[in-house]
Amino acid sequence: MQYKFKVEGKYMNIEEYITNIQKKFPEIIKAEVVNTKRLFVFIPKDILLKITDYWFNELGYRYVIVTAMDSKEGFEVIYHYSDDATGWMMNLNVLLPHENPEVESVTPVVYGIEWIEREIMDLLGIKVLNHPKPKRFLLAESWPEGEYPLRRKNRQENR
Repeated sequence: MQYKFKVEGKYMNIEEYITNIQKKFPEIIKAEVVNTKRLFVFIPKDILLKITDYWFNELGYRYVIVTAMDSKEGFEVIYHYSDDATGWMMNLNVLLPHENPEVESVTPVVYGIEWIEREIMDLLGIKVLNHPKPKRFLLAESWPEGEYPLRRKNRQENR
C-alpha cells in the first residue's frame, strides 16, 4: 500500500517525501525507512529546532516521546513524532559526543517535551541548553552531582 504524505498542499509517497525534506533541510545526514511505517531522519543538533518546528507546527505531527541512550558512538537522542494521517512514526535522530553532550531544548516549540528533557538531564547527564526549568526531576537532591545512572560506565555489560 502506498501512503500519501500531505506536504505544503501536495501529496507524495515516502520516497518523494524523503527527497522533499532533504531539499528543504540540506543539513540532514541521512533519511531512511527502517521498517513498516517508520522513518528515521538523522540530523546534526544545530537544525533540531528548525525541523521540529516544521514537523510539529507546519505539518501537524503529534509529539509522542523522546528517547535517549548512551551508545558506543555517543549519546543518541531520538525525538518520536506521529503523522496521524498516515500512521507513520517520524523520528529525528541526533548523535551527541560523549565529551560535553549538549543539545538545545525543544520545549519552546513543543511544550510537552519539558519533563522528558529533564529526565534525560538527570539520567544521562546530557545538558539541555535554554531549558525553562533545568532542575532535577527524577533523582533525589542528595544524588551525587556528576553521576548519571544510565551512562555506559554504570552498566555491568558494555554493549
